[in-house]
Amino acid sequence: MNRHTKMSAVAKINPYQSVESIVYDASCVDENIKLLGVKNVQQVSSEFIRTLESTGKYKLHTLDKSSFGGRAIDLQLINPITGRYMTGSSSGTAINVFLGINDIGVGVDGGGSVLAPAMALNLFGF
Repeated sequence: MNRHTKMSAVAKINPYQSVESIVYDASCVDENIKLLGVKNVQQVSSEFIRTLESTGKYKLHTLDKSSFGGRAIDLQLINPITGRYMTGSSSGTAINVFLGINDIGVGVDGGGSVLAPAMALNLFGF
C-alpha cells in the first residue's frame, strides 16, 4: 500500500472528526505530489487552490473542519496530543497534517487561527 493510499484511508476513517469531506481519493496520485488540506471557509478561494494544483506539486485532498464561528477554542475537536479541546479556528487542518492525512494545510489567520493550532501540535505554521 503506497503512502497516499494510507493517507486517504485515514481520511475516510476520520478518527478525530477533522475532515469535512474528501475531495480527491489520493490513492492514484503520484507519490511526489504533496496532498493538501484546506480549511473549509470562503476566504480560501478555489482560484488559489487551482493555482497551487497547476504547479503539478500539490493535489487538493480534503476540506477540513474549522471551529464554530471562528472561535479561538474549538469545542468540537480534541487535540490528539493532550486530549483537551483544540485551539484556533484552523484546528481541523492542523489535526489532519499531524495525523498524516495531508502533507500541507491551508487555513486563514486573523489572530492566531493558524499559528495556535500548529503550535498545539508541534507543527510549523506561517
